Amino acid sequence: MPAGNNAEFHAQRRFGQPLDSDPRSPFERDRDRILYSSSFRRLAGITQVAAVREHHLLHNRLTHSLKVAQVGRRMAQRLCKDYPDFANDVPGGPNGFPDIVESAGLAHDIGHPPFGHTAETVLHKKMSLHEGFEGNAQTFRALTKLAVHAHVDHGLNLTRATLDAVLKYPRYEGEEVSESADRTWPFRKRGSKWGVYRSEEQDFNFAREGEVCSGERSLAAFLMDWADDVSYVTHDLYDYFRGGLMPLHALHSECSDEFMGFARARRKGAGYKDFEEDMFKEQYRDLKRLMPDRAWRDTREDRKILDKFQHELLTLFFNAVTVVDHHGRWQIRIDKIAEYQVEVIKELTFFYVIRRPGLAMVQRGQKKIIERLFDDLMEMFARHRKGAKDPDHPVPMLLDDIYDGMVRHEKVSGFNRPHEERRARAVCDYICALTEDQAINLCERLSGNSVSQGSIFGTWF
Repeated sequence: MPAGNNAEFHAQRRFGQPLDSDPRSPFERDRDRILYSSSFRRLAGITQVAAVREHHLLHNRLTHSLKVAQVGRRMAQRLCKDYPDFANDVPGGPNGFPDIVESAGLAHDIGHPPFGHTAETVLHKKMSLHEGFEGNAQTFRALTKLAVHAHVDHGLNLTRATLDAVLKYPRYEGEEVSESADRTWPFRKRGSKWGVYRSEEQDFNFAREGEVCSGERSLAAFLMDWADDVSYVTHDLYDYFRGGLMPLHALHSECSDEFMGFARARRKGAGYKDFEEDMFKEQYRDLKRLMPDRAWRDTREDRKILDKFQHELLTLFFNAVTVVDHHGRWQIRIDKIAEYQVEVIKELTFFYVIRRPGLAMVQRGQKKIIERLFDDLMEMFARHRKGAKDPDHPVPMLLDDIYDGMVRHEKVSGFNRPHEERRARAVCDYICALTEDQAINLCERLSGNSVSQGSIFGTWF
C-alpha cells in the first residue's frame, strides 16, 4: 500500500483529474473549491452556541471554520519547518500538507444542521431506523455527494488526502474501537464518535486507502481536530466574557468548589479513563493567572487586555504540538498541560453558558422547529412523490433534486435504500442545507404563522 509522501497517490480524485493547465496544486484547488462552495457560505447562518440572531457580535460556524483553518495551517507550517524529515514524508510534502490541513479546517463543519448540536439530537432520533444522523458523517456526505461543483456530479470531488483529513471519526455507526486501542482521555488518535454513513462506503474506502491503522485519524485530521478545539475554546472565552456570561475577572477570588464539582460530575458521566484530577485543578489555577483582572466595560483598554489574553492562550496551544517517530510511523503529540488547559476552558463554558436556563429554553424551541420541519416535510414529500410530483402537493425544489440525485448515486454505487429510508435521508439532507433563518421562516410558512407577511420568493423553493 502507498505510504508517506506519495504525491500522485494522495492527490488522486475519485472521479478524475481536471484537464486544464491551472497552475494551482491539487491541494490548493481543494481549498478553493471548499471556500467558494455555497455549502461553506451557508455556515454564516449556523450557530456555534448562542443563536446567530443574537445582538452581540458572536462567532458563528463560518468565522469558527475560518479560524480552525488558519490555526491548523500555521501549526502544519511550523511542524514542516521544525521537522524536515516529517515534512518530506507527510501527504503533500512541506508545501501541500498545510493546504490539506487548512482545507480540512474549512470543511469540518459543512454538514452541521441549523442550530448545531441541538438539531443533531433531533435528527438522530428521527433517523434512528435509518442509520441515524451525525454532523461529521453529514459533512463527509456533503463533500462527496451534496455540495455542488460545475464539472462533477459527486460533491466537490476532493483529493484523497483532503477527504481523509476531514474524517475526524473514521468509522461507521456502531463500529467499536478495538479493545487494543488507546481509549484513555483525551481520545486524540481516534475520537469517541462515528463519522461516515454506509452510503458513502466507496468514498470512505477511497479516502482511507493506504492508512495503516484502521480507526485512527490521519495526521492532518489529528492536527485539524486540535485546531478545532483550540479555536472554539479561545473564541468562547472571548465571546462570553464580552457578553457578560463568563466572569473571568472574578475567578481570581471566586471559590472554585462548585465549578470543580460540576466538572467532576460531567467527567464521571462521560466515563473518562486515567484523568488526573490534580492536574485539572493545577491548570485551572494557572489559567486564572492569565485571565483579565477587571470586568468588561467595552473600552479600548478592555479590548487590548482581552486580545492579549487570547494571544497568550493561542501561543500556548500552538507551541504544544510536536511530532515523534514512533516505531517508524510519525505521530503528532500534544503537550499534556495544554490538553488539561483546553479541558478547563471547555468546562468553564459548560458551567457558565451552556447549562444556563435561558439557553435551554432557546434550545427547546429550536428542537421543536426541527421536529416540525422534519415531520411536515416527510408528509408533504410522501404525497408529492406518490402523485408523480403533483403540483397540489408542492415541496421545495431542492428536496426533489436531492432525492433524484440519491437515485442516480445509488445506481453508480450499488447502495440501494428502501424508498422510506431514501425519503427520510433526503429530508435530512435538505434540512442540513438550510440556514437557521431559513429553517425558522420555512417552519412559520408550513405552520401558517407568517401567512400575512409571506412572500412567493422563498429562495429554498
